[in-house]
Amino acid sequence: MLNENYQQSQAPWSPAERAAWAPPEDITVSEWAAAHRVLPSYAAISGTWKNTLAPYAVGVMDAFNDPYKERITIMASAQSVKTESAYNMLGFAICQDPGPALVVLPTHSMMKKANRRLRIMLKCSHELARHLTGNLDDLTLAQLSLDVMDIHCATAGSEADLQFVEARYLILDETDLYPPGGVKQAIDRATTYWNRKIIDLSRPTVPEGHINTEYGRSDQRKYWVPCPFCGEDQVLSFWQIKHQGEVRGAWPREKRDPEYIKLNRVARYECQHCQAEIDDRDKPKMLAKGIWVPEGMSPAQVRKQGTLPPVAHAGFWWNVLYSPFKNFSEIAAEFFQVKDTPEDYRVFVNQWLAEPWKETVQEQQASAILELRTNRPALEVPDGALGLTVGIDNQKRGFWYSIWAWVLTESGLLDQHLVRYGFVGDFEELEICIFQDVYHVRGGGISHPVWRGAIDTGGGEDDPGKATLTEQVYSWLRRVGRGRIFGVKGAARALAGGKKMQMSIIDKMPGKGLPIPGGLRVWILDTHALKDAFWSRVETGRVHLHADTDEIFASHLAAEAKERDGKGRLRWVLQGRRANHLLDTAIYATAMADPECWGGVMVLPRQGAAAAKAENPELSPWLGGRSRGWLGR
Repeated sequence: MLNENYQQSQAPWSPAERAAWAPPEDITVSEWAAAHRVLPSYAAISGTWKNTLAPYAVGVMDAFNDPYKERITIMASAQSVKTESAYNMLGFAICQDPGPALVVLPTHSMMKKANRRLRIMLKCSHELARHLTGNLDDLTLAQLSLDVMDIHCATAGSEADLQFVEARYLILDETDLYPPGGVKQAIDRATTYWNRKIIDLSRPTVPEGHINTEYGRSDQRKYWVPCPFCGEDQVLSFWQIKHQGEVRGAWPREKRDPEYIKLNRVARYECQHCQAEIDDRDKPKMLAKGIWVPEGMSPAQVRKQGTLPPVAHAGFWWNVLYSPFKNFSEIAAEFFQVKDTPEDYRVFVNQWLAEPWKETVQEQQASAILELRTNRPALEVPDGALGLTVGIDNQKRGFWYSIWAWVLTESGLLDQHLVRYGFVGDFEELEICIFQDVYHVRGGGISHPVWRGAIDTGGGEDDPGKATLTEQVYSWLRRVGRGRIFGVKGAARALAGGKKMQMSIIDKMPGKGLPIPGGLRVWILDTHALKDAFWSRVETGRVHLHADTDEIFASHLAAEAKERDGKGRLRWVLQGRRANHLLDTAIYATAMADPECWGGVMVLPRQGAAAAKAENPELSPWLGGRSRGWLGR
């Protein structure tokens, strides 16, 4: 016994000293969290941290281990483990690579709550608790002093809180709520550390807000998940949510009660590729197989490479659809609860969709669009029509189209009247609609074929080994265009001279660059200018829809809003991932009737009466104003 005591007294290091000198474990932040992080009993999910709860957080946390990364920006929805992910990084640092840390919150009250959360985290996890000194004076509101490092807590913009503070690790929480200069003031506290880590996390507010700006400066990663039915990858979008068994974009009006939606769990997610209905039971499997993909890369490229290119600034975005705490029906119910209250809807966009709130100058309402319906049935041409134009939008599995009649009014202005619209599955069906079908004037004995049309030439690959959609459209135009149907393409910038459209000759096929003998005429369209012209015609009562027009058509037309971009320009912007295909077809048909298109329909002889009066003089004037249309509103 004396010998054993003698040997222990001669040991060069105590157990505590040996632990302090031990090399760090070779594990990632997510592995450390799964092994050591314990959540308190009152938390939504208590007990040992489980990475399976929010698989998307694994890649976020493990970015902390990358020595190349100095900045980690997280733009995400509320209550979706973004702050807990940052605290796991801090816990890892305490145990594996200690250094002074600074946690900054927008307000003093928020800072107090964060300080309390950190104390609980330290006490609940044994691996962290062993670094507590046992001295209550070491746990204050301004500083949590551990045996290996200090954690400073501060209010953004407070010089008193930040004075004399230096930090290697920065956690800047809810930065969009900081006062001007607050972020820089905090980051300056880390300038002396070459191996600093700056974790910047927040819900977005406006496009020019701090977090949206910083995310734009990062590599802009999004979490792609595979469909459980077709396996195709996609980023989860709120606009893919639909009522079970209904057409996406046309949520039945009688089934929009939030309590009904939540109680009956009627919301489903529609796959963007195969249109399968995905329910909440499928979501955990999708999230488990997801992958973070930076801007400019595809999921296939990331999987093939195995690792991402090293960057100093990694950015992560996700919305509430990824959250383990919300199901699809709860999200849909919240939308219908707040959509008619502007301030509440702004909160929904920021905190649930994790999108900046944009200034909308002009937005359309699907309900107001339906007020443009007249008594004329579908397929019938109004009296006095000069001719019919068609617009076609090509998709991977078929074509959307709309056919419009053009009438010259007594005032010398053109009115446009919807005759037909729909979706066909292939070129053969499309040819029947535009080359074989003839449309008649009621009781007048006058019939009209489609006079001129336009088809979108954009599109990527269809199926492996097949020609691209663009190649297919080019080939079809050369075969059957007959000088009646022309390809169109959106202009990358405003056209010279304020033109709405200009002709271009395409002399090579895309892909292999095979020559096109004689070339192919394609109209380049300023779609923003053409949309201005279309909506101006709507607002002045010169657009008329047939009696059978439904909410799907109206929701497509209402899918875009006019917003001011970062350069102060007014642009038409798709809202979320809403379907706008029929709006595109209306714009293409409008372009073909425009005087800039070789004189448009004005070159045609006038039929019937000397001039046609408005179809429905009692039609209510167009109602503008702000709307948050979704699912056929």
